[in-house]
Amino acid sequence: MTLAALVLLIPAALEEEVVDRMLDHDSVARAGFITRDVRFHGDAAAYQSVIEQVRGYTRVVEITVTLPEPDLRRLLASVSEALPGRGISYRIVPIAEASTL
Repeated sequence: MTLAALVLLIPAALEEEVVDRMLDHDSVARAGFITRDVRFHGDAAAYQSVIEQVRGYTRVVEITVTLPEPDLRRLLASVSEALPGRGISYRIVPIAEASTL
């Protein structure tokens, strides 16, 4: 079983909708996931207001979940199908080891 982490960067306005969609997946609900508010800087940032442009960042929500890669792919397909074109970016990162101490 190859574990990986899915990291989603979502517009803050979509947080509840994406969290609900994730909790609909049994494997995700059992594993749990982390959400945190972050600031997105740079040319790729989708600024929502002039204030954000002046500040140089936009607020987004980062969601991280660790599961076997096939489960992550199914989750990603579900989110993509439900929320196409909504400015959600992602990365899948392999996990060398994960455990609890």
